Amino acid sequence: MTIRSARYLRLHIALPQQHGAWVMWAGPLLFGIAVARAFPPALGWLLLASLGAFMSLQPLTLLVKVWAGRRPRDEQGPALLWTTIYGLAAVIGVIGLVAQGAAWTLALGVLAAPVLIWQMVLVMRREERGQMGVELVGSGVLALNALAGYGIASGAGIDPRGLVLFALSWLQAAGGIVYVYLCLEYRRMKAVPAQDERWRLARRTLLYASANVVVALILGSLGLAPLGAVVAFALMVVEVVVGGVLRPPVGARPAAIGVRQLIVTTVFFGVMILAYLA
Repeated sequence: MTIRSARYLRLHIALPQQHGAWVMWAGPLLFGIAVARAFPPALGWLLLASLGAFMSLQPLTLLVKVWAGRRPRDEQGPALLWTTIYGLAAVIGVIGLVAQGAAWTLALGVLAAPVLIWQMVLVMRREERGQMGVELVGSGVLALNALAGYGIASGAGIDPRGLVLFALSWLQAAGGIVYVYLCLEYRRMKAVPAQDERWRLARRTLLYASANVVVALILGSLGLAPLGAVVAFALMVVEVVVGGVLRPPVGARPAAIGVRQLIVTTVFFGVMILAYLA
């Protein structure tokens, strides 16, 4: 393999680098499919469309960085190649979905487009770091996978149950993002702060996590979700108390924080799926 061809296989261009991003994409999708308890052929097209769109974000972001002068010019070719490959996969998946009578999924793409443009504008301006608001909205786009997975698997399209799955997935993702920002704040510290200071720092994260428990309880009381869903969100409260107050990740590497969040999110969706299937 020549040096020229090898640069097209650089993992930081071809694959998403955030550990938590994978489960934020796959978790809602598997959640929706599992609740529907069906596996029609159209799911293959959905997987292709969703995975292609998800994978294209990494090379597209690098491509915009090259155009903004933030990355070396020799990354333009590989970034353009992988963006094209993933983009074509997404388009083929969408065409397959439309052919299967699931044209309603186009509406989900329309909802995602403004968020993608917003993100790329921030990247062009070198302002994407620390943008919690953008990440919260972006997590909502990934949470649409729950709605799409359920709608395709069940054949129901966009219906109330799928919307509840989407809401539960988004609430979890939003709470997780706020928690990660707390962990990143800790990692920049050189020493563990006093316990009262830790409770103060974790206050917003605890409010998010606790509010999610209340929402899950309300949905369960109304019969819109199983009461077992409360357990999944309660576990996130426990994680915030342990990781955000009792044992804060002072000085931890970002990769370690990402892997921990991947595990936490995987456990959440595992418990949530069990609650629905029980």
